[in-house]
Amino acid sequence: MKNDKKLLVLYLKIVTSFVLGAIIGYIIASLSGIKPSFVPLVSAVLGLLVAFSMPLWQALFVNAPNLSVEISAIKRTVSDTAIISLDDDPEIRPLITTRKRQSLPFDDESNILNVKRQVKRGYTLAQTEELLANAKQSLRDLPSQIEERKKELDRVNALTSTTLTKYECDRLNSPLYPEVDFDPSSPEKSLDALREAYQKRLERLEKRYTDLQSNLPAWERKIELLKKELFDNRSYFTVSASLINSGRTNTAVKVPSLLRVSIGEGNYIDIKLSLKDFEDKSEISANGTRIVVFESSEVSSLPEDDRNLINTYWGQSVSSRLFIEDIHSNIYSSNTIAFAEERWSRPFGQFCGLDKLYPVVVMPPF
Repeated sequence: MKNDKKLLVLYLKIVTSFVLGAIIGYIIASLSGIKPSFVPLVSAVLGLLVAFSMPLWQALFVNAPNLSVEISAIKRTVSDTAIISLDDDPEIRPLITTRKRQSLPFDDESNILNVKRQVKRGYTLAQTEELLANAKQSLRDLPSQIEERKKELDRVNALTSTTLTKYECDRLNSPLYPEVDFDPSSPEKSLDALREAYQKRLERLEKRYTDLQSNLPAWERKIELLKKELFDNRSYFTVSASLINSGRTNTAVKVPSLLRVSIGEGNYIDIKLSLKDFEDKSEISANGTRIVVFESSEVSSLPEDDRNLINTYWGQSVSSRLFIEDIHSNIYSSNTIAFAEERWSRPFGQFCGLDKLYPVVVMPPF
């Protein structure tokens, strides 16, 4: 833009100098008594103006960049740094124990207590949802596991002191912790210990199944509340857009941009965005297209009134529009799109920007 202005000033100086020189020459000629013809003078001036205007028009308009902006999707995501402290919530804390039980090599309460002491105090939303999904899967798997343990207990109960050998005792010890010692002098004692251990394994599994049946609905409700709290305060917006340069010269967009959400006549919410991967994505070549992504900061950084309005109107029947600025200080506006998470909602031709180009916004939003 600076080079164009310098070129314009240079051309204007040349034209002004020529016109002023011609006028001064005409005045001198008139005062000296010479009667010059107007036709050559006017022809010369018009010819000079046309000669200088053509390259000037080409430099400032024909070869100028021309951007159109097309939003393809708006997404709202909870930040990865948002942590849910499950240890501090007694209602949902058993989810941790439920998950850790599945990874233990032995079904032993002392191991579970040790895991509870070592577990970290924070979980992301994705990890919390994974814990809930594992609990649901465990609830589906437990009936078959209980049936299998009943069969194992029946096989142990069918043994007698004469049929119990050290080899058989070692095989039955494989899922137990601590293991039962085989006493050759008193196999009946070893058998009783095995029966008691297998009975406890079955009872623990049945208790776990009962606990899951009674607690899972409360866990789901609690996690939904936690999700909503994080979504309302720790989420951020991602806007994917296509930038189409129909001009004959390259251009680049600036990092800051703005998403304007219209919530009524003359009322709107402005969400500040930043261009991701600015070094690689900001420049758009002549007659080229660039797919870019803009991100906002967390909703919690906004004023409380704006945050409440965003949470109220997200997913409602309101429209939003993206505003960007290029390096020539031109402001461009995008198509309007619903303020909701909806991908590929427009025809492919419109998504690619082939149907029409959006004009430059006259009044900048910044």
